[in-house]
Formats: sequence, structure tokens, C-alpha cells
Amino acid sequence: MSLRAAAIDIGTNSCRLLIGEKSGDNSFEILARELEITRLGEGVDKNRKLKAAAVARVYQALKKFRAIIDRYQVEKLRVIGTSALRDVDNAYLLKDKLQELDFKLEIISGEKEAELNYAGAVSNLENDFLLIDIGGGSTEFIWSEASEIKFKSLDIGCVRMTEKFVVNPETEFKTELVNKISNYVNDLLASELDFNREFKIRGVGGTITTLAAIKLGLEVYDSSKIENTEINKKELEKIIKKLSNSNLKERKNVKGLQPQRADIIIAGLIILKAILDFIDSSELSISDHDLLHGLIKNQLNI
Repeated sequence: MSLRAAAIDIGTNSCRLLIGEKSGDNSFEILARELEITRLGEGVDKNRKLKAAAVARVYQALKKFRAIIDRYQVEKLRVIGTSALRDVDNAYLLKDKLQELDFKLEIISGEKEAELNYAGAVSNLENDFLLIDIGGGSTEFIWSEASEIKFKSLDIGCVRMTEKFVVNPETEFKTELVNKISNYVNDLLASELDFNREFKIRGVGGTITTLAAIKLGLEVYDSSKIENTEINKKELEKIIKKLSNSNLKERKNVKGLQPQRADIIIAGLIILKAILDFIDSSELSISDHDLLHGLIKNQLNI
């Protein structure tokens, strides 16, 4: 049996597991992948503390992951936490709980998160790229400049923006609400980013892969179909309009959209639209190869 590694990403919105087996000097075979919507970041933007109920949801998800990892006889494992855990002062609640499962939690910086995303996606990228990962709590930007990889992490994510601006996610998104989120994101981008060149855009992360699944009308998520899907700004605007004109119950029935993401997806897509406007790009390509792939490659020395 070849070397096997597992990676777990504890994000603001979801927990994800990827297990890979080395199949060559520069490649690995995916043996298993799992995703559980856990909303660890519930209330974090407002209170800066983890809720006990959110910690319990993550624990139950990782208990399932532990059984899967044991079944595959994994030799290497990394468990990382991102935006929500960076923002709180009681992350020890989760760290202590996960020790019961023999998991050692690493809380990584936004820059490290961007670096892992780059490592996961790099084999598919050209030199003039901008890699974007819209998560639950933050958005990472990765690009190449003078043969050096640059990273920027901003506190805009689909969960964070929903909690900040959406009073009632059950209802339709009025134009005024869409504009409020968009203006907030635009102001932050203008103050934090300074791009003076054209980029080809590559998108990763749950918001963007869900966008691809919606475009393709996938009833069952299929990573191979998501990979390299292209979407233009007009298609993005059409999907935002369709979802905004639907209430939560209607959004939960949209093909390609996981019901658990139906309350936060619009905010995530508004962030993406604002980014495309800011960098004056009309389209992007979408990848399912993100920081989990980067973690696996790192452990397998690929």
C-alpha cells in the first residue's frame, strides 16, 4: 500500500475531509472526500466567541471523519482551522474537544491558508492568474508578482456578510440589501487591494464551486464536472438575480445548491461579483483543487 494522508479543514461554514494515496512522484489518488455543514462561525463576527452548540456540531462531524480515517489506515494527518477560529478568544473549547478524537488542531493564518490554496491549485494555473477563495468568514487572494507569490486575506465571507447584513434569510433579497453588501465589499476592496494589471481569474472554495454546480444543474456534486468550469459575469448576475428573487424555501430546491447553503450563497456571490467588477474581469474558471489538496500534497511530498 502506498503512502496515505488525510486532511481536514474546519471552516467557518463547513468541515471537509480529503484522503489521498500517493500514486506517483507528482500526483495522488483521492480515496475519500466528505463535507458536513457545521456553521462553526455562527455569531463569531458579532461576539468573537465560539458557541457551544457550534463546537458540538463540529465535534459530531469530526467523529464521523475519525471513523473514515481509521478505515483507510491513514499514515499522515493534518487538521486545520481557518477564519472563524482566527477570530475568537475561546478556540480552546474546540481544541480540547478534538483531543478526545486524537486530533491536533492547527489554527492557520490567512496567509498560510492562501499558500495552501495556491499549492492545491498551482498545477492548473498560468503566470498571470489571480486565485480567489471565498470562504465563510474570509476571502483569500493569491497572485504571482516578479516570480514571487503574493497573498492577501480579507474579512469578507458568505457567513460573515449574511450575519452582518441579512435580518431575515427566509425572505427574498431586495435590491437595497444586495447594494448594501456590494457597497461594503467594494469599499473594503478599494482600501485593501491595489491591482494595476490584468489577471486571469481562478476561483476555489464552497461559494464558487456551488456556483459551478448551479450553472451545471448538478443533482449530485461531481468534482470532475466542476473542475475547469467557466462562468462569465452575465451568467453570475443572472444567477444572483434568480436567487435574490426567491425565498429561502425556493432556494433550497435549486439544483446544484445544497439546502444548507441556501441562506448564505447570495452574499457569497455578491462578494464574487464585486471582486470581478473591482479587477475589471468578465469571467473566471472554477476549480475544486484548494487548500485540502495543498495539505495532501504537502504531506505526501508532492
